[in-house]
Amino acid sequence: MKKSDPTNPNDRGQAAAQQFEAEYARDEDLVLVEPLMVKDFRRLLADQTVKNWSQWATVAGFIPVPLLDLAAISSVQIKMIYDLCKVYDVPFEQRQVRAILSGLAGGGITTVASTAISGTLIKSVPIIGSTLAAVTQPVMSYATTYAVGTIFVRHFESNGTLMSMSIDAIKSTYQEQVAYAKKMFLKKNAAEKSANVAATPI
Repeated sequence: MKKSDPTNPNDRGQAAAQQFEAEYARDEDLVLVEPLMVKDFRRLLADQTVKNWSQWATVAGFIPVPLLDLAAISSVQIKMIYDLCKVYDVPFEQRQVRAILSGLAGGGITTVASTAISGTLIKSVPIIGSTLAAVTQPVMSYATTYAVGTIFVRHFESNGTLMSMSIDAIKSTYQEQVAYAKKMFLKKNAAEKSANVAATPI
């Protein structure tokens, strides 16, 4: 086999071409791996965003002033969707988001607006109403916000946009997610109370 001569221009060109091909092959491998890494990180960030804003919605549910709590919960959910749009690089349109949330509130299902309004009406009842609302409203605030966030994450993960979201297609999923989030919230609270009781000195 003929040994390459580094002083020969032809041999130098051939060596450079081989090196380029080797580098290009490595770059191709990186291109295949990188999108998966970015996608995984994006989903983790989206899930954490939903979790954080759901917790803030719980705090909003404790607001004792009727209608003010409704406005606070709505603002939390809109801000959550805004952050999810940033994560997935989806154009944010507040009017469209409000239309989607309003659409979820239709059809006679337990939704963001209807549950919040129910909680607000309960708070209007003296003494008993405030006590019941303090128990039920935070749970529903968390559950509805979590359900909304989960739906948007799934939609964006499938390359959907705000304009392509169908209210009819997501209503049943929304109900399922609300039920799941309620159970998760109550189970977590029960576990925390048990832990606090166990940690309390006798």
